[in-house]
Amino acid sequence: MLHRHRKGSSVKTKILVRSLCAAAAALVVFAPLHAACADDSIDPALIPDGSYPAHVDKVINAQHIAVTMQGTLKVFLASGSANITFADKIKANDDIVVTLTNGKVTAYTKK
Repeated sequence: MLHRHRKGSSVKTKILVRSLCAAAAALVVFAPLHAACADDSIDPALIPDGSYPAHVDKVINAQHIAVTMQGTLKVFLASGSANITFADKIKANDDIVVTLTNGKVTAYTKK
């Protein structure tokens, strides 16, 4: 049995191929952008114990802050004890020096 070639099927195939190519091109273009927007914060436990300058991005609550260290490193820091609080003492855009022990803030001062 011979199959007849349908005119509409080649048009549908071309449209499908173009759509797949456009989707692949979109992935190539937008994948790096998505990776750049992904969570780029680092684990504070990886930071060696010591004192570091930081820029406060956001005071999340009394025990947690989001900071930028060394200009580009985004870090979410937690208080090391209940008597170290951030809420009423610092605010966004403050520059501080934090002392970290095992990834927790044990002391801080405003610059």
